[in-house]
Amino acid sequence: MSSKDVEKFKHTCPACRAEYPCEKLVYQCDCGSKVIVKVNLNDIEVSRKEMLSRREKDLPSIERYFEFLPLLNRKNLVHLGEGNTPLVHAKNLGRRLAMPHLYLKNEINNPTGSFKDRPINVGLNRALEFGAETVASASSGNAANSLAAGSAKANIRCVAFVPADAPRSKIAQLLLYGAEVIPVGRTEGYLGDPTVEMLTKCYQELGFHPIPSFGHLNPYQMEGAKTIGYEIAEDMVPNHMLIPLGGGGLYLGNYNAFSEYKELDIVDELPVMHAVQGAGCAPLVKAFRKNKPIETWEEPRTIAAGLADPFTWDGERVLTALKENGGLAIGVEDGPIVEAQKLLARYEGIFAEPTGSASLAGLFKLVDEGVISKDETVVVEVTGHGFKDLVQVEGLFEMPGPIRPDMKDVRKRLRI
Repeated sequence: MSSKDVEKFKHTCPACRAEYPCEKLVYQCDCGSKVIVKVNLNDIEVSRKEMLSRREKDLPSIERYFEFLPLLNRKNLVHLGEGNTPLVHAKNLGRRLAMPHLYLKNEINNPTGSFKDRPINVGLNRALEFGAETVASASSGNAANSLAAGSAKANIRCVAFVPADAPRSKIAQLLLYGAEVIPVGRTEGYLGDPTVEMLTKCYQELGFHPIPSFGHLNPYQMEGAKTIGYEIAEDMVPNHMLIPLGGGGLYLGNYNAFSEYKELDIVDELPVMHAVQGAGCAPLVKAFRKNKPIETWEEPRTIAAGLADPFTWDGERVLTALKENGGLAIGVEDGPIVEAQKLLARYEGIFAEPTGSASLAGLFKLVDEGVISKDETVVVEVTGHGFKDLVQVEGLFEMPGPIRPDMKDVRKRLRI
């Protein structure tokens, strides 16, 4: 390993200020706190033109942005072709909303139907660099499915702790990938996340490699979310971005991507980035509004299951980023989320799950409040596929009954 490799990135503990070199695998600091990974940009010499040329080669995100990621072994990368998702100019929906410069970052095009493929794949490859044989996740579904798919490709064991009420469709997908699925119930009076508690104990007692989608137990995976921001920045710097938020990793990934590109003079400025949570589980929004530390949300109730994190694990860093770029943290009710889901499908042909639609619901709210002007350029991140929770979608409509094979019945049904 060359000195340049050793200096590619470092780990820092914000609590005790301990630092660890990149040749060491660090999931948590020795003091028990989370660590933050920072890639050294000094040795990166890349231009906007170079990044666009890589896009033309259709490289997966982990290869295209390798020098920006906390990985050392470029030769043996495991991936499913994640990344390179379209930035859709939403002309139909834009006309419906009178917003001619509305864009959708369509992450449902990733291999398992979710943006989580990007960060989880980075965490998986970091573990593989150190010979991992068993990886584990705590997830409502999307992150666990990303890890299960990647583990199948890498041919290693995957254990998934999921909430007892996780959608059956997501659990079925996990089982199909070969993951060992363990639903965990919540005991009365317990305010934490029992799936995270079990993941932590398996890491500490059994030596499993923890690869959840939050930085509390894995600082590497969050860096993979940066690749979404890089792709957007190579196309444009919008006035505003709407980003759904559960644990906070996606928001920080976008913020860090634009910040790094600005440092490298690839972009001149940052967009205003807004964080969107479900109103029925909005610990970060509450902390943002009251200017107080983040607290555990006692009874998460939101149709956006992927955002139902009772505690925003990386929230303190998100609050700092919001302050620096002028963004807001907002909560959206279930009704607007469902309406956004319908509009995405009806006007742009994008079938998103409620979690993936919450960001559009956030746009509705900020436009109504006058925060975003209809003539501004806006990017809404659509993060997960609707096939992941078909039961919820089925409940939105009355299923049509059958007719006889007779044109009279067809004309009657079509009112022709």
